[in-house]
Amino acid sequence: MQRGNPMAEKLADRIQQFYNTSELAQQIAKPLKEGAVAEVQFEGDAESYMMIKEGGRSVFRKGKPASPQIYMKYSKGAVDYLLAVKGSDKKALEEYVTRFSECILNPTDTRRIEFKLCTNVLTGARMGYFGMMLLGGKKAVKLISKLGIKIPARYLSQTKGDAP
Repeated sequence: MQRGNPMAEKLADRIQQFYNTSELAQQIAKPLKEGAVAEVQFEGDAESYMMIKEGGRSVFRKGKPASPQIYMKYSKGAVDYLLAVKGSDKKALEEYVTRFSECILNPTDTRRIEFKLCTNVLTGARMGYFGMMLLGGKKAVKLISKLGIKIPARYLSQTKGDAP
């Protein structure tokens, strides 16, 4: 299993460990529907990986999915920033989703995630991606609104009572 970039291989291994074994990753993926799939790449490496909800769990593995709903390309700084979140309580969950949103919407030179929706918004909502982003609370919703995405009120009710 030779990959072209040793740093990207280490990033993929770290993300795989997180998504396949951590309680936090399983909570993040909980709103996703079975079969929700993303294509993932890392800067400096053309290799594709997939994140998929399979058997009720979040799974990360090598290989390009046939029909991903989203595409993400992570910088090393983004991986470091996300994996620095510790714990699996509500605060950790909100912090992870907020950091993820920040890497997409307010990237820096070193900490960024290139994000593309590869399907229509309705399919994205049906597959649970809105629900996943709402785990970040009001701060994440505010960041998402910067993309011009209006989240239906029935989803927004899930964030009531969250700290701004």
